[in-house]
Amino acid sequence: MNYTKEDIIAEYKKLKEHLGNPPSSITFEKETGINLKSLEKFFGRKSWAKLVTKCGDTPNNFFTSKTELEEILIQWATLARNLKELPAVADWIYNKCKPSTNNIKSSHNLTWTDIPYKFLELYSDKEEWKDVIALVPNRFVSEKIVSKPILKIEGLNYEYIKFIPPIVQDLVELSVNEEKAREFEKNVNLVFQMLGFEVTDYGQGTGRNPDGVAKENQYRYAILIDAKSRKENYKIGTEDRKFIEYIKTFSEPLKKSGFTNIYFLIVSSGFDSVAPTAIKNIKVETQVTTTLLTSRLLLKILSTKIKNPRLFDLKKFQELLIEDGEITEKRIDKFISILK
Repeated sequence: MNYTKEDIIAEYKKLKEHLGNPPSSITFEKETGINLKSLEKFFGRKSWAKLVTKCGDTPNNFFTSKTELEEILIQWATLARNLKELPAVADWIYNKCKPSTNNIKSSHNLTWTDIPYKFLELYSDKEEWKDVIALVPNRFVSEKIVSKPILKIEGLNYEYIKFIPPIVQDLVELSVNEEKAREFEKNVNLVFQMLGFEVTDYGQGTGRNPDGVAKENQYRYAILIDAKSRKENYKIGTEDRKFIEYIKTFSEPLKKSGFTNIYFLIVSSGFDSVAPTAIKNIKVETQVTTTLLTSRLLLKILSTKIKNPRLFDLKKFQELLIEDGEITEKRIDKFISILK
Protein backbone atom coordinates (compact mmCIF):
# COMPACT_ATOMS: atom_id res chain seq x y z
CA MET A 1 0.00 0.00 0.00
CA ASN A 2 1.28 3.48 -0.86
CA TYR A 3 0.97 5.75 2.17
CA THR A 4 0.92 9.52 2.08
CA LYS A 5 2.43 11.65 4.81
CA GLU A 6 -1.07 12.33 6.15
CA ASP A 7 -1.82 8.58 6.18
CA ILE A 8 1.28 7.91 8.29
CA ILE A 9 0.40 10.64 10.77
CA ALA A 10 -3.16 9.32 10.99
CA GLU A 11 -1.91 5.75 11.58
CA TYR A 12 0.39 6.95 14.37
CA LYS A 13 -2.43 8.84 16.11
CA LYS A 14 -4.85 5.92 15.71
CA LEU A 15 -2.33 3.48 17.25
CA LYS A 16 -1.56 5.89 20.08
CA GLU A 17 -5.26 6.15 20.90
CA HIS A 18 -5.61 2.37 20.81
CA LEU A 19 -2.60 1.79 23.10
CA GLY A 20 -3.34 4.67 25.45
CA ASN A 21 0.25 5.91 25.14
CA PRO A 22 2.71 6.87 22.37
CA PRO A 23 3.93 3.77 20.47
CA SER A 24 7.57 2.82 20.11
CA SER A 25 9.03 2.62 16.61
CA ILE A 26 9.00 -1.21 16.81
CA THR A 27 5.34 -1.29 17.86
CA PHE A 28 4.42 1.21 15.14
CA GLU A 29 6.09 -0.83 12.41
CA LYS A 30 4.66 -4.13 13.70
CA GLU A 31 1.07 -2.89 14.17
CA THR A 32 0.71 -0.69 11.09
CA GLY A 33 2.90 -2.57 8.62
CA ILE A 34 4.58 0.70 7.64
CA ASN A 35 8.32 0.23 7.13
CA LEU A 36 10.28 2.78 9.13
CA LYS A 37 12.66 3.27 6.22
CA SER A 38 9.75 4.59 4.15
CA LEU A 39 9.29 7.47 6.60
CA GLU A 40 12.45 9.11 5.27
CA LYS A 41 10.63 9.93 2.03
CA PHE A 42 8.36 12.31 3.95
CA PHE A 43 10.41 13.31 7.01
CA GLY A 44 14.06 13.04 5.96
CA ARG A 45 16.79 12.35 8.52
CA LYS A 46 15.73 11.18 11.98
CA SER A 47 12.35 10.48 10.46
CA TRP A 48 10.88 8.66 13.47
CA ALA A 49 11.69 11.52 15.86
CA LYS A 50 10.17 14.01 13.40
CA LEU A 51 6.98 11.93 13.05
CA VAL A 52 6.65 11.71 16.84
CA THR A 53 7.13 15.48 17.16
CA LYS A 54 4.66 16.16 14.33
CA CYS A 55 2.04 14.15 16.23
CA GLY A 56 2.50 16.25 19.37
CA ASP A 57 4.71 13.85 21.35
CA THR A 58 8.26 14.20 22.59
CA PRO A 59 10.83 11.77 21.17
CA ASN A 60 13.02 10.12 23.78
CA ASN A 61 16.64 11.20 23.73
CA PHE A 62 19.11 8.59 24.94
CA PHE A 63 22.85 8.31 24.94
CA THR A 64 24.72 5.60 22.96
CA SER A 65 22.68 3.24 20.78
CA LYS A 66 19.68 5.50 21.42
CA THR A 67 17.00 3.91 19.31
CA GLU A 68 18.03 0.34 20.10
CA LEU A 69 17.99 0.90 23.87
CA GLU A 70 14.62 2.65 23.67
CA GLU A 71 13.16 -0.23 21.69
CA ILE A 72 14.43 -2.82 24.18
CA LEU A 73 12.96 -0.95 27.13
CA ILE A 74 9.62 -0.30 25.42
CA GLN A 75 9.36 -3.96 24.40
CA TRP A 76 10.10 -4.98 27.99
CA ALA A 77 7.56 -2.51 29.41
CA THR A 78 4.86 -3.50 26.92
CA LEU A 79 5.42 -7.15 27.83
CA ALA A 80 5.18 -6.29 31.54
CA ARG A 81 1.96 -4.38 30.91
CA ASN A 82 0.39 -7.31 29.07
CA LEU A 83 1.50 -9.85 31.69
CA LYS A 84 0.66 -7.53 34.63
CA GLU A 85 3.95 -8.60 36.21
CA LEU A 86 7.68 -8.30 35.54
CA PRO A 87 8.51 -10.58 32.59
CA ALA A 88 10.91 -13.48 32.92
CA VAL A 89 13.53 -14.35 30.29
CA ALA A 90 11.21 -17.16 29.13
CA ASP A 91 8.47 -14.57 28.44
CA TRP A 92 10.90 -12.51 26.35
CA ILE A 93 11.86 -15.56 24.28
CA TYR A 94 8.29 -16.89 23.94
CA ASN A 95 7.05 -13.51 22.64
CA LYS A 96 9.91 -13.39 20.11
CA CYS A 97 11.26 -10.11 21.48
CA LYS A 98 14.54 -8.83 20.06
CA PRO A 99 17.46 -8.77 20.62
CA SER A 100 18.36 -11.82 22.70
CA THR A 101 19.22 -11.31 26.36
CA ASN A 102 22.86 -12.18 25.52
CA ASN A 103 22.95 -9.41 22.92
CA ILE A 104 21.40 -6.95 25.39
CA LYS A 105 24.26 -7.76 27.74
CA SER A 106 26.94 -7.42 25.08
CA SER A 107 25.60 -4.25 23.42
CA HIS A 108 24.35 -2.34 26.47
CA ASN A 109 26.02 -4.11 29.40
CA LEU A 110 22.57 -4.77 30.89
CA THR A 111 21.71 -8.03 32.57
CA TRP A 112 18.05 -9.10 32.67
CA THR A 113 17.72 -7.97 36.31
CA ASP A 114 19.20 -4.56 35.37
CA ILE A 115 16.36 -3.80 32.94
CA PRO A 116 13.71 -2.73 35.52
CA TYR A 117 16.26 -0.35 37.07
CA LYS A 118 17.17 1.12 33.67
CA PHE A 119 13.50 1.47 32.77
CA LEU A 120 12.83 3.40 36.00
CA GLU A 121 15.89 5.57 35.42
CA LEU A 122 14.62 6.70 32.03
CA TYR A 123 10.84 6.49 32.38
CA SER A 124 9.97 7.08 36.05
CA ASP A 125 8.56 10.53 35.21
CA LYS A 126 6.43 9.31 32.28
CA GLU A 127 2.73 9.30 33.17
CA GLU A 128 1.86 6.90 30.35
CA TRP A 129 3.98 4.15 31.96
CA LYS A 130 2.73 4.49 35.55
CA ASP A 131 1.08 1.06 35.48
CA VAL A 132 4.42 -0.58 34.59
CA ILE A 133 6.35 1.54 37.10
CA ALA A 134 3.91 0.31 39.74
CA LEU A 135 4.95 -3.30 39.05
CA VAL A 136 8.61 -2.70 39.90
CA PRO A 137 9.40 -3.70 43.52
CA ASN A 138 11.35 -1.37 45.80
CA ARG A 139 14.50 -3.44 45.53
CA PHE A 140 14.99 -1.98 42.02
CA VAL A 141 14.50 1.62 43.14
CA SER A 142 17.42 3.89 44.02
CA GLU A 143 17.29 7.10 46.04
CA LYS A 144 18.00 8.96 42.82
CA ILE A 145 14.71 7.76 41.34
CA VAL A 146 12.41 7.86 44.35
CA SER A 147 13.20 10.72 46.72
CA LYS A 148 10.92 9.67 49.57
CA PRO A 149 12.06 6.80 51.82
CA ILE A 150 10.24 3.52 52.05
CA LEU A 151 7.43 4.04 54.52
CA LYS A 152 7.31 2.26 57.83
CA ILE A 153 3.86 0.75 57.99
CA GLU A 154 2.81 -0.15 61.48
CA GLY A 155 2.05 -3.83 61.76
CA LEU A 156 3.67 -4.73 58.43
CA ASN A 157 7.09 -6.39 58.42
CA TYR A 158 9.85 -5.22 56.11
CA GLU A 159 9.68 -8.56 54.30
CA TYR A 160 6.35 -7.30 52.91
CA ILE A 161 7.13 -3.58 52.70
CA LYS A 162 10.17 -4.11 50.44
CA PHE A 163 7.95 -5.55 47.71
CA ILE A 164 5.33 -2.77 47.74
CA PRO A 165 5.68 -0.57 44.61
CA PRO A 166 6.55 3.08 45.38
CA ILE A 167 3.43 4.41 43.68
CA VAL A 168 1.15 2.87 46.35
CA GLN A 169 3.46 2.96 49.37
CA ASP A 170 1.41 5.75 50.92
CA LEU A 171 -1.92 3.87 50.69
CA VAL A 172 -2.22 3.58 54.49
CA GLU A 173 -1.37 7.25 54.91
CA LEU A 174 -4.01 8.22 52.35
CA SER A 175 -6.60 6.01 54.04
CA VAL A 176 -6.59 8.30 57.10
CA ASN A 177 -6.48 11.57 55.13
CA GLU A 178 -10.04 12.56 54.25
CA GLU A 179 -8.80 15.53 52.21
CA LYS A 180 -7.18 13.08 49.78
CA ALA A 181 -10.17 10.78 49.44
CA ARG A 182 -10.05 10.73 45.63
CA GLU A 183 -6.35 9.88 45.59
CA PHE A 184 -7.05 7.03 48.01
CA GLU A 185 -9.82 5.72 45.74
CA LYS A 186 -7.52 5.78 42.71
CA ASN A 187 -4.75 3.98 44.56
CA VAL A 188 -7.07 1.27 45.84
CA ASN A 189 -8.20 0.68 42.26
CA LEU A 190 -4.58 0.64 41.13
CA VAL A 191 -3.73 -2.03 43.72
CA PHE A 192 -6.51 -4.26 42.38
CA GLN A 193 -5.20 -3.69 38.86
CA MET A 194 -1.76 -4.80 40.04
CA LEU A 195 -3.32 -7.89 41.61
CA GLY A 196 -4.46 -8.89 38.14
CA PHE A 197 -8.02 -7.60 37.92
CA GLU A 198 -9.50 -5.59 35.07
CA VAL A 199 -10.51 -2.42 36.91
CA THR A 200 -12.90 0.38 35.97
CA ASP A 201 -12.47 3.52 38.07
CA TYR A 202 -15.60 5.50 38.98
CA GLY A 203 -14.96 7.44 42.18
CA GLN A 204 -16.12 10.88 43.21
CA GLY A 205 -18.15 12.95 40.78
CA THR A 206 -19.70 10.01 38.91
CA GLY A 207 -22.97 9.80 40.84
CA ARG A 208 -24.11 6.96 43.07
CA ASN A 209 -21.51 4.46 41.97
CA PRO A 210 -18.88 2.30 43.63
CA ASP A 211 -15.36 3.74 43.49
CA GLY A 212 -14.27 0.87 41.30
CA VAL A 213 -15.33 -2.39 39.71
CA ALA A 214 -12.68 -5.13 39.59
CA LYS A 215 -13.39 -8.00 37.18
CA GLU A 216 -11.69 -11.39 37.23
CA ASN A 217 -12.28 -12.67 33.72
CA GLN A 218 -10.94 -16.21 34.06
CA TYR A 219 -12.98 -17.23 37.09
CA ARG A 220 -15.84 -14.86 36.22
CA TYR A 221 -16.33 -12.89 39.40
CA ALA A 222 -16.46 -9.15 40.06
CA ILE A 223 -15.84 -6.94 43.09
CA LEU A 224 -17.65 -3.65 43.69
CA ILE A 225 -15.15 -1.56 45.63
CA ASP A 226 -15.86 1.36 47.97
CA ALA A 227 -12.75 3.10 49.33
CA LYS A 228 -13.36 5.11 52.52
CA SER A 229 -10.59 7.41 53.77
CA ARG A 230 -11.28 8.05 57.45
CA LYS A 231 -9.20 9.51 60.25
CA GLU A 232 -11.16 7.36 62.69
CA ASN A 233 -12.33 3.81 62.05
CA TYR A 234 -15.10 3.50 59.49
CA LYS A 235 -18.46 2.35 60.85
CA ILE A 236 -20.69 0.48 58.45
CA GLY A 237 -24.41 1.14 58.79
CA THR A 238 -24.70 4.80 57.80
CA GLU A 239 -24.70 4.32 54.02
CA ASP A 240 -26.63 1.06 53.59
CA ARG A 241 -29.21 2.54 51.23
CA LYS A 242 -26.58 3.98 48.89
CA PHE A 243 -24.67 0.68 48.86
CA ILE A 244 -27.83 -1.32 48.13
CA GLU A 245 -28.78 1.03 45.31
CA TYR A 246 -25.54 0.80 43.36
CA ILE A 247 -25.01 -2.90 44.07
CA LYS A 248 -28.37 -3.56 42.43
CA THR A 249 -27.53 -1.21 39.56
CA PHE A 250 -24.21 -2.89 38.77
CA SER A 251 -25.00 -6.53 39.61
CA GLU A 252 -27.52 -7.16 36.85
CA PRO A 253 -25.34 -6.01 33.90
CA LEU A 254 -22.37 -7.92 35.36
CA LYS A 255 -24.40 -11.11 35.61
CA LYS A 256 -25.65 -10.67 32.05
CA SER A 257 -22.00 -10.37 30.99
CA GLY A 258 -21.29 -13.78 32.52
CA PHE A 259 -19.93 -12.88 35.95
CA THR A 260 -21.43 -15.57 38.15
CA ASN A 261 -20.40 -14.11 41.52
CA ILE A 262 -20.55 -10.47 42.65
CA TYR A 263 -18.92 -9.24 45.87
CA PHE A 264 -19.00 -5.90 47.70
CA LEU A 265 -15.79 -4.77 49.41
CA ILE A 266 -15.14 -1.71 51.58
CA VAL A 267 -11.51 -0.65 52.04
CA SER A 268 -10.60 1.79 54.81
CA SER A 269 -7.99 2.57 57.47
CA GLY A 270 -9.82 0.50 60.06
CA PHE A 271 -13.28 -0.54 61.20
CA ASP A 272 -15.41 -0.25 64.29
CA SER A 273 -17.09 -3.43 65.41
CA VAL A 274 -19.17 -4.53 62.46
CA ALA A 275 -22.94 -4.33 63.01
CA PRO A 276 -24.45 -7.60 61.73
CA THR A 277 -27.73 -5.80 60.98
CA ALA A 278 -26.09 -3.48 58.44
CA ILE A 279 -24.48 -6.32 56.53
CA LYS A 280 -27.64 -8.40 56.79
CA ASN A 281 -29.70 -5.57 55.22
CA ILE A 282 -27.35 -5.45 52.23
CA LYS A 283 -27.37 -9.25 51.85
CA VAL A 284 -31.18 -9.54 52.05
CA GLU A 285 -31.78 -6.88 49.39
CA THR A 286 -28.94 -7.71 46.99
CA GLN A 287 -27.86 -11.33 47.69
CA VAL A 288 -24.30 -9.98 47.63
CA THR A 289 -21.64 -10.66 50.28
CA THR A 290 -20.18 -7.61 52.04
CA THR A 291 -16.57 -7.73 53.22
CA LEU A 292 -14.29 -5.15 54.82
CA LEU A 293 -10.52 -4.88 54.42
CA THR A 294 -7.98 -2.47 55.89
CA SER A 295 -5.57 -0.61 53.62
CA ARG A 296 -2.63 -2.20 55.48
CA LEU A 297 -3.82 -5.73 54.77
CA LEU A 298 -4.56 -4.86 51.15
CA LEU A 299 -0.87 -3.89 50.80
CA LYS A 300 0.13 -7.16 52.45
CA ILE A 301 -1.82 -9.06 49.81
CA LEU A 302 -0.25 -6.97 47.02
CA SER A 303 3.24 -7.58 48.39
CA THR A 304 2.58 -11.32 48.36
CA LYS A 305 1.46 -11.12 44.73
CA ILE A 306 4.59 -9.25 43.65
CA LYS A 307 6.90 -11.52 45.63
CA ASN A 308 5.32 -14.71 44.26
CA PRO A 309 3.60 -13.67 41.00
CA ARG A 310 3.40 -17.16 39.54
CA LEU A 311 1.97 -18.67 42.72
CA PHE A 312 -0.60 -15.96 43.37
CA ASP A 313 -4.05 -17.36 42.66
CA LEU A 314 -7.10 -15.15 42.06
CA LYS A 315 -9.32 -18.21 42.35
CA LYS A 316 -8.07 -18.69 45.94
CA PHE A 317 -8.33 -14.94 46.52
CA GLN A 318 -12.07 -15.21 45.89
CA GLU A 319 -12.35 -17.34 49.04
CA LEU A 320 -11.51 -14.24 51.12
CA LEU A 321 -14.70 -12.62 49.81
CA ILE A 322 -17.31 -15.31 50.37
CA GLU A 323 -17.80 -14.72 54.09
CA ASP A 324 -19.57 -11.55 55.30
CA GLY A 325 -17.65 -9.25 57.64
CA GLU A 326 -14.10 -8.02 58.12
CA ILE A 327 -11.32 -9.97 56.42
CA THR A 328 -8.94 -10.63 59.30
CA GLU A 329 -5.18 -10.89 59.20
CA LYS A 330 -5.48 -14.51 60.32
CA ARG A 331 -7.49 -15.34 57.18
CA ILE A 332 -5.02 -13.50 54.98
CA ASP A 333 -2.06 -15.31 56.55
CA LYS A 334 -3.83 -18.60 55.86
CA PHE A 335 -4.35 -17.51 52.24
CA ILE A 336 -0.66 -16.59 51.95
CA SER A 337 0.46 -19.91 53.47
CA ILE A 338 -1.44 -21.82 50.78
CA LEU A 339 0.59 -20.01 48.09
CA LYS A 340 3.97 -21.09 49.45
